[in-house]
Amino acid sequence: MDKKNKWLDALENLSLISQIGISMVSPIIVCVLIGNFLDKKMNTQPLFLFIFIVLGVASSFVNLYKIALRDKKKRK
Repeated sequence: MDKKNKWLDALENLSLISQIGISMVSPIIVCVLIGNFLDKKMNTQPLFLFIFIVLGVASSFVNLYKIALRDKKKRK
């Protein structure tokens, strides 16, 4: 393997790690913001926050699963 292929592989791995991080964090942050907003509007302090945190974590793992499947197909 020459230097150019090593750099390309390293950049590809870095982009995959970045994509995984962003797709794991962004749904959780959005769901926390929605949960806080609904709790303040309806005066039900922790209820919607907990519900949306669970939804955000679940959607993060679904995103992670989709990325893993796509990467697995790509590497075949």
